[in-house]
Amino acid sequence: MVLFLVSSAWAATVAGRVSDPEGAPIPGAQVIAQGPEAGVSKTAVTREDGSFSLDPLPAGVYTLTVRRAGFAELVQQNVPVGENGDSVQLNLRLRSNREQAVSMGMEELNPNIFIVKLDTNEIVRQLSTRGANTQLVTEFRPQENSFGAPYGYPLRRVELARPGGLLRSFHGSLYETHQNSSLNARSFFTVGDLLPSRRNDYGASVGGPLVRDKLSTDFAWSQTRDSGYVNGNIQVPLLEERIPRSADPATNALIARLLTAYPNQLPNLPSVAARQLNTNAPRDVRSTGFSTRLDYRPRTADQVAFEQRYYDVTEDPFELVIGQNPMTFLRPQSYHLTHSHTFSPRTVSRLGLNYDRLAVSLDVTDRYKNLLAPLGLATVPEITFGRNGDLTGLGPGTNYPRRRIENRFHVAPEITQARGDHTLAFGFLVSRYQINDLQSENSRGVFDYTRNFGRSAVENFLLGRPSSFKINLGDFYRGFRNWEQAVYFQDRIRLRPNLTISLGMRYEMMTAPVEVNNLTPITYRTDANNFAPHFGFAWNPRGGKTAIRGGYGVSFGALFPLLYQRARFNPPAVKVISVDNNPSLVNPLQGLDLSSSGNERSGLNALSPDLVVPYTHLYTLSVERELPAGLFFRVGYMGSRTMKLPWEVITNRAEPDPDPRRNITATINERRPDPRYLEIDTVTNGATAYYDSLNVSVEKRLSRTMTWSARYVFSKVMDTGDTTFADIGTGRHKSMMPYDIVGDLKGVSQFDTPQALTLTYRFQLPAFGGQGVLAHALGGWRFLGTYSYRTGVPYMLHTGSDAPGFGNVDGVGQDRPHILNPSILGKGINHPDTSQSILRREYFDPNIPVGGRGNLGFDTFRLDGTNNLNFAVEREFALRKGGDQLPALQFRSEFFNFLNHPQFDTYAPHWGNEIFGKITNTVNRGRIIQFLLRVRF
Repeated sequence: MVLFLVSSAWAATVAGRVSDPEGAPIPGAQVIAQGPEAGVSKTAVTREDGSFSLDPLPAGVYTLTVRRAGFAELVQQNVPVGENGDSVQLNLRLRSNREQAVSMGMEELNPNIFIVKLDTNEIVRQLSTRGANTQLVTEFRPQENSFGAPYGYPLRRVELARPGGLLRSFHGSLYETHQNSSLNARSFFTVGDLLPSRRNDYGASVGGPLVRDKLSTDFAWSQTRDSGYVNGNIQVPLLEERIPRSADPATNALIARLLTAYPNQLPNLPSVAARQLNTNAPRDVRSTGFSTRLDYRPRTADQVAFEQRYYDVTEDPFELVIGQNPMTFLRPQSYHLTHSHTFSPRTVSRLGLNYDRLAVSLDVTDRYKNLLAPLGLATVPEITFGRNGDLTGLGPGTNYPRRRIENRFHVAPEITQARGDHTLAFGFLVSRYQINDLQSENSRGVFDYTRNFGRSAVENFLLGRPSSFKINLGDFYRGFRNWEQAVYFQDRIRLRPNLTISLGMRYEMMTAPVEVNNLTPITYRTDANNFAPHFGFAWNPRGGKTAIRGGYGVSFGALFPLLYQRARFNPPAVKVISVDNNPSLVNPLQGLDLSSSGNERSGLNALSPDLVVPYTHLYTLSVERELPAGLFFRVGYMGSRTMKLPWEVITNRAEPDPDPRRNITATINERRPDPRYLEIDTVTNGATAYYDSLNVSVEKRLSRTMTWSARYVFSKVMDTGDTTFADIGTGRHKSMMPYDIVGDLKGVSQFDTPQALTLTYRFQLPAFGGQGVLAHALGGWRFLGTYSYRTGVPYMLHTGSDAPGFGNVDGVGQDRPHILNPSILGKGINHPDTSQSILRREYFDPNIPVGGRGNLGFDTFRLDGTNNLNFAVEREFALRKGGDQLPALQFRSEFFNFLNHPQFDTYAPHWGNEIFGKITNTVNRGRIIQFLLRVRF
């Protein structure tokens, strides 16, 4: 909100401008100011330039509601209007509906990259492929938790239903969007024509008064059907590698069945990689969603808003290799109720009640479950060859099946009062979390094949010689409960007509979770000393067109369930078994005593008793000015320091033996110093993250036919433990050394994007007088789009094996080699034609000392960046003559990745793999064309 204070009459005028996300003016939007006294309600309609002006209002605290068909409703609460007649200027932006995302620079991810829509997986995927879409935040408010907000992902913000104005008449819409593979372009690695695939997204909405001046409703319903073939790239066995090579018939039979998981096709892209196959597999995604909103005004001093949302997703995944991805059933739903009461013209209260529920089921597909059925085996283990391995691994991942029921309850009262030059706000939040979860990490077992025993990973697979076998045994189902509380206070003070400051404090407490059946003790205590001060100011030096803003705030994160639930994988309830001494493929647990009274060693997942919630310092300073010709300029700095991020400390590693002959993978467990356990993983606080950015933006506004904006961000993000705000666990990677994690992992963060440029535009052809052939054919067409450029994110490089000559043989993978050619550090590995000329094998030495480390830093290379242009053309046709805008028909054609520019995926990072250094996939799809038809009435 941009606030300018100028002199006015006894009553204040609320004025401003309404625009879309690109800064284009929105004419015809309804702006309603309500409260605080009975009958105090003013309405205005925005002009052609998006501006509006409400009649003078008495002093008080107001709620502004902005509505326009095709845009999400905006409710701005607690807008203070002073007693001395000062005017309030608001610049408001309406969020576009989902089908308008093309103008926001969104680009469709390649569907052959499967993302499990749980926890923060989608956020991490976006960050690790495109970097952070940082936003300049000009104010930090104690009413909101801003942890993650600078990156566009406020992880702990609680959204309440916002009371708004009653609908005076019925309105609605019908829409259909359609994608068809016959209109789309092939991606970079696609062999042959695109096989059929279609996406249809359709829905309807209707809203209006149920009881005049008392009750109104809005209802929306939508369905998505996304079916057809997904094109992707996998690594498959060569012709001569389709026959098992073990001397044991039982082992050969098992390998032969596992080989049937690969398609009966030979590699068809040898120029990319010897085993690369570009192929297709069917996928079917079905989703249904609906939402209901009720606005109720029983008395003039009271407003009630109720919002309900329901979403149901079923995904039968693509399987380029049988078992590649899990079956997905996802069902989130929410019920939000808010009551607002006006005690006086200056005092308003609000009570919000939220209930959110999530039901998730992720399971191995039946095709993979039955893979070994001919051999009488009901369970199929996971088979891994490392990240971007010489063969595509078998199975969807080590943590399936997985089932979760999550219930969240929130109670949030708040009271706001205007006292002269002060606007006070006080409130608190009480949250209750219930999570019932089956998290079956390694419950099916996992065989890991690496370069070992003097052979490649593929040779070891065909011989039935895995490097290790891991399995967790026991009851994995748990129910955890915990509370979170927050109390906050804010005072917004107008010191002078051109200077406003804000002071606030927020206190948070997070209780340690409790397992309802006492199966898993949580060793850390309730974190109850989290005080978060906030300060901000807005200064208009000469009462003109320049404003200077600054702010500081502290926000606390959380200890998320994904982190503390790892404590379930501990003896005696659960045994974490690791077999590193040449495990048998047929019977990997032979010779082990797995009875409840057995003394077999187990891994240990510990939580530090001193574990606390991470927190971040946020600070910002910006200067903005309105320039001639409708230009708006802003330059600002924003930074953060995030402290006490959790990381993983791995101890009880295998130590070097004085006898060099014993420093092999077969003796790893014998060389661990604590004979009671295998690997000990302890989560503790220790990582720190640093973020600094310069933001420069220019917007062309107040134009009927042309608007545009340009935004440039220069930034740097670093951390000391490969843990970021979005890692609700402990990050992606492990330190090579247990006692110098900072020295080993400190570097740029996984989503560091030093430079980002975003250009948006919107141009509308003139009406050509409104008559004639030219006016009917060309008048009113709008052209809009976004160009996005971002530098690539960092990426790592590993030896690919823990075996002698490739790793430090301590039982923990992800070792890094020595760098022999430092001149390549920091280079972009961004094209398959050049990647291996940069990552030449002779530039690295994987022969690191036993128990030691290589000298290559962490995340020292960069991936391909984003270079994307989206484009759309649209027009709205009136369905009847006259001045009324409704009913109307909207047509829109959208072009994602209009220039068909590939953004290449990661290179193969493991030195020991034959595929090392090669790029075999793209992050994005080829050009996508989508059509939209919408009828508004």
